[in-house]
Amino acid sequence: MQLSSYISELLYRHECVVIPGFGAFITRRVPAQHFATTHTLYPPKKGLSFNEQIQQNDGLLVNYISTVEQIPYEDAMQGIRDYVRFLDQEIDENGDITIHKVGRFTRSSENTLTFTPMYLVNYLPEAFGLTKQESYAINRTPVAQPIVEKEVEETPVIQLETPKTKSAAWVRVAAAVAILVAGSYAGLDSYQTQAFKDGIAIEQMADEQFKTKVQEASFLISTPLPSVTMEVAPIIKNFHVVAGAFRDPINADKKVAQLKEQGYAAERIGVNKYGLHNVAFGSFVERNDAINELYRLRKLGNENAWLLSGNLK
Repeated sequence: MQLSSYISELLYRHECVVIPGFGAFITRRVPAQHFATTHTLYPPKKGLSFNEQIQQNDGLLVNYISTVEQIPYEDAMQGIRDYVRFLDQEIDENGDITIHKVGRFTRSSENTLTFTPMYLVNYLPEAFGLTKQESYAINRTPVAQPIVEKEVEETPVIQLETPKTKSAAWVRVAAAVAILVAGSYAGLDSYQTQAFKDGIAIEQMADEQFKTKVQEASFLISTPLPSVTMEVAPIIKNFHVVAGAFRDPINADKKVAQLKEQGYAAERIGVNKYGLHNVAFGSFVERNDAINELYRLRKLGNENAWLLSGNLK
């Protein structure tokens, strides 16, 4: 009987879990914290403490063990008594004892228990998956930018020489040169226009030939590619949220049909050691997913739902 696991599971959803005859674990919500000296941000959590004075049985732990283990109430209570004797014996002989995922107990010189919680375990469901975050200080000292001097380019000055005299001969020479230049430009323009038209015609001919070659081309793959067969490992769901166990398989099938009408992925998940047919609300690959679903279902009124581990199909 793994009482440490049952205590840990109950701490996720309850603020107080009593071990009858030993003491009570009490949780309180601690907000997110930021330590400026180390630049570290811690997520919100449930702070855990222990009160040795609260030892009266409130029925929470014993009922949970009775439901999960499927044993009578008195057998579950006897298991708790044996566990308390084991804790006291270990503390007396070794001086300390550690409850997995909960914390460590030591006995002081005044014969009182001292409890040190497991700080790495966060029992706050809303903070699931959150871890501490470390940051670095930002240096906000302004950096002086160097001043770059731009070089100014000097614009060259072009000086035009003006003829000092304007004779009739100079005018005739200028007119002749203008006529020759105009004629040469006219001939050049006519030549460029014809060359441009010839270039377009050549490009159109090349394009037509390329289209013809593409239409006549045929592609043939002589050897087909081999087929590839992939084997996917089956998904194994070993954590089940059980709705009930039935002696008659017909009643189990009725329960499955009823849950499916309510929208659950219900199914029969095998026969337990007492010969009862288990019916589950659903099955999960991860234990945490199954625990979260169990808490959600109990909040909706399914107080008799419980968690079952193992491949039973």
